[in-house]
Amino acid sequence: MNKLIEKFDQSESNYGLKGKFFSNKSLKNISWFKVGGPAECLYIPSDQEDLSRFLKYTDKSEKINVFGRLSNVLIRDKGLTGLTILIPPSISEFNILKNNTIEVGSGMLDKDFSKIALENEIGGMEFLSGIPGNLGGAIAMNAGCYGKEIKDIFVEARVMNRDGKIISLKNDQMQFSYRNSIIRDDQIIIAGVFRGKKKSKKRITEEIKKVEFQKKNTQPSGVATGGSTFKNPKEVKAWELINSVGLSGFQLGGAMISPDHNNFFVNTGNASASDIEDLGNLVIEKVKNKHGVILEWEIRIIGDR
Repeated sequence: MNKLIEKFDQSESNYGLKGKFFSNKSLKNISWFKVGGPAECLYIPSDQEDLSRFLKYTDKSEKINVFGRLSNVLIRDKGLTGLTILIPPSISEFNILKNNTIEVGSGMLDKDFSKIALENEIGGMEFLSGIPGNLGGAIAMNAGCYGKEIKDIFVEARVMNRDGKIISLKNDQMQFSYRNSIIRDDQIIIAGVFRGKKKSKKRITEEIKKVEFQKKNTQPSGVATGGSTFKNPKEVKAWELINSVGLSGFQLGGAMISPDHNNFFVNTGNASASDIEDLGNLVIEKVKNKHGVILEWEIRIIGDR
């Protein structure tokens, strides 16, 4: 890996790259949890073409980690080995197409996309106003809330492979399931195409307000959290199971289960990534012992402890 660092330390002059390259770069301050170790090699491309050029110069056997806003991710305390790529906000161009369809870059925030749909009187995207992070991550995990999921509005994605080339994946090729899809780290979502229905700005605004009201009144705000911690098992909510084992408000180190919504973990100010992961494992154990249900992490946990 040191050779890769040396190779790209002077990448702008040697390879004509316009992005930013860092070695041993802390991701703690941009992580929504405000925890985690450094990225051994980090590249933030300037745009799609720059990302493609960068990938063509990397060793294809090198492990890569791809993130957007690090909203639903827990990076462990020793950080990330290999190559880490952050998709920048600059990859967020959009085009309004025919039949209430929008093509949008993966770097755009979910809530900003819902506003674009509003301005163009395209309904169906309102639920995205309640989801943190950017569209690339939302597509990859089939994000959803309040009964709606990405797969319900998704048409196709433009995906960059490890060679820097673009392929298209249709809805039926994505293998969408609950909080999952076919996308893995060697596939980087560049843009998505979504289709909604014609709807008045008034009705869309009303729907967005409902989503925002429900989020404000049921989820913690103004704190360091990674969003929903566990996937909901069939026929029961994860928060209900957590509450049933008496862990609402429980704290381990600097990590706490939010009393506002038991499926949200909060960094109270001095948590380590291990605190959060250990708290989650404690929840899994207690829920399994009482109910025989094994909770599955929704938050993506990555890196070395």
